[in-house]
Amino acid sequence: MNDTQTDRRIPVYLLTGYLGSGKTSLLKSWMTSPLLQDAALVINELGEVGLDHQLLSSASESSAALIANACVCCTGLPGLEQSLEDLFWARLERRIPRFPNLIIETTGLAEPGPVSQMLLNNELLQERYRLAGVITCLSAATAHQVLERHAEARAQIQGANLLVITKTDTVSAEALRALTLKVEHQLMHWAGHEALCTQVATSAHANFRADQMLEALVKAAPASSHHEHEHEHEHEHEHEHGHGHGHGHAHSAEAYFWAMPEALAPHVLSSRIADLQQCLGDRLLRLKGRVETSEGLRLVQLAPFEPLPSITEDHLPRQAREAKGLTLIIALPLGAEQQARLQKLLQS
Repeated sequence: MNDTQTDRRIPVYLLTGYLGSGKTSLLKSWMTSPLLQDAALVINELGEVGLDHQLLSSASESSAALIANACVCCTGLPGLEQSLEDLFWARLERRIPRFPNLIIETTGLAEPGPVSQMLLNNELLQERYRLAGVITCLSAATAHQVLERHAEARAQIQGANLLVITKTDTVSAEALRALTLKVEHQLMHWAGHEALCTQVATSAHANFRADQMLEALVKAAPASSHHEHEHEHEHEHEHEHGHGHGHGHAHSAEAYFWAMPEALAPHVLSSRIADLQQCLGDRLLRLKGRVETSEGLRLVQLAPFEPLPSITEDHLPRQAREAKGLTLIIALPLGAEQQARLQKLLQS
């Protein structure tokens, strides 16, 4: 079964990357390629409202499953396992189209190791699926801060067969060269005496194509070899526990939904987000959702360490626009004053 040319199992591509690293934008562009347009999707998101799932479902005719409000490397792993089994049986029984490959997009807090192990440990999944590669996205705009502050981001890079440095249009050529050298040096350090098998690519405006991604994975070492030393991954975050209503699990983070059912003036929306940033500071890991303004429906996104949110026109189909509001991913713990200010903002 080691020869991928004769391996009849369904190839699985695992797409990871820290919050705001550009995974969904890349995946949305890949789904328009003939190479991946019929792929099944499993979208893993934190929070009750799955925006990535809706964005990708609107761009693709593929079969898609959503694992919401759980992280697949933690409490959501059984949900992922069940989703893959359900997709296989639905495919076999012709309840859904016969997808030739499958893509799993994880939350920004998920590490690839546990997912890889699940594919190896589940007998049914091992017989029907093979891990064809781990693709990790890293935003050039915030890479240094993210890698310094977040162990999950380092583990995602360590587990990658292909590292895609995204948003390269936001930094200078000199800064990009320095970042590329830094991550290549870190990958060499992790590889130790083994040959470096992680491919490194760059992308601006999600222009790294599906065929380039697949070609890079062919050049990389077999996915299984990347995960022989999972115990060496940094897991200091596993010793921190979030205790909240939204998303209590091994990661010290929690998801909240900030409902905004009424139309807002654009300056009011910007002011509310600024108040939230002032309240939470770098505790605000991610902000993402859709809201209605007096100028129309808007998609709103804010990645870690970015000073201003991206507010763009919402092109999703009308039926996908049910919940209006923002999903917040917040690092814990919060002080009592911060918690009180946050609750006041969420109720405003």
